[in-house]
Amino acid sequence: MRKATVVWLAAATLLLTSCGGTTGPESPDGTDAADTAPDSSPTVTVTQTTTVPADGTPDGSGNGADASSCEVTEDWTLLPDVKPGSSGDPIREVRTGRHDCFDRVVFDIHGTDEVGFDVQYQPEVRQPGSGRPMPVAGDAALRVIVRSSAQGAPGSGSEEPLAAMGEHFVPESELADWGALRSVRYAGWFEGQVTFALGVREELPFRAFTWLNEDRGVREVVVDIAHDPN
Repeated sequence: MRKATVVWLAAATLLLTSCGGTTGPESPDGTDAADTAPDSSPTVTVTQTTTVPADGTPDGSGNGADASSCEVTEDWTLLPDVKPGSSGDPIREVRTGRHDCFDRVVFDIHGTDEVGFDVQYQPEVRQPGSGRPMPVAGDAALRVIVRSSAQGAPGSGSEEPLAAMGEHFVPESELADWGALRSVRYAGWFEGQVTFALGVREELPFRAFTWLNEDRGVREVVVDIAHDPN
């Protein structure tokens, strides 16, 4: 059973705390979040959270590009973004967020250790181990590998799996009108790393980074995908 959180942009009064790799640009939360139960008729609970600064800087100092102008996306890339490192802590939650200039996916790792990742466009994403293809909506497939354990994996301390193999964390129908994101699927855990398949409208610039949420004791791996080419 998955624990998924769909993140929605709040009303204009909340935009002051929302819109925003490497370590720590803007908030992986910063928007309304919806927790969806993993049955065919999901029950949604809406909550509000804010953590990482909205201006694209680690400390919220305002030295980053103005996210509202989309300048924040100018230096993003189409090339692979790889960060070394690994963690034995499990991913327990996957969340999505919709911002003015980009869409966001956040992978919550329950632990504070640094973690590595490998984010890159692929002709298709394949399940680790079996090599079976993992089709996604959109004209581009962005593979996200997080070098950690996953909830329900051996040694994770939990029997409940993060998700079923191939499961969508968000129904594709709910992402159809988003600026970039089209799918978020679980491709599986294998040999100390977790693979996800993101469907993207087309090959659009992205960034990836980690952020330590000390209050929650969570290391967040964040992938932002720009709505438009640079």
